[in-house]
Amino acid sequence: MITCRDSLELLLEYAEGHLPDDVRARLERHFGDCSPCEEFLKTYRATPELCRKALAAKMPDGFAKKLTEFLRKETGQT
Repeated sequence: MITCRDSLELLLEYAEGHLPDDVRARLERHFGDCSPCEEFLKTYRATPELCRKALAAKMPDGFAKKLTEFLRKETGQT
């Protein structure tokens, strides 16, 4: 039986197609029976595309400088 904790530990191998067939099948049964894990899998799969979109977005002029100054101040790196 695969638990929610197991599913998190196996997620990367599952997404990359590196799990043995029997483990993959058990994990997929867990996803089918556990809506929180299934939702987490959906967001996990969507993350790379969301990151690409975020990185492609242009920051308004001056915002990057203000953000950098803020982060340096907050982290004591002024």
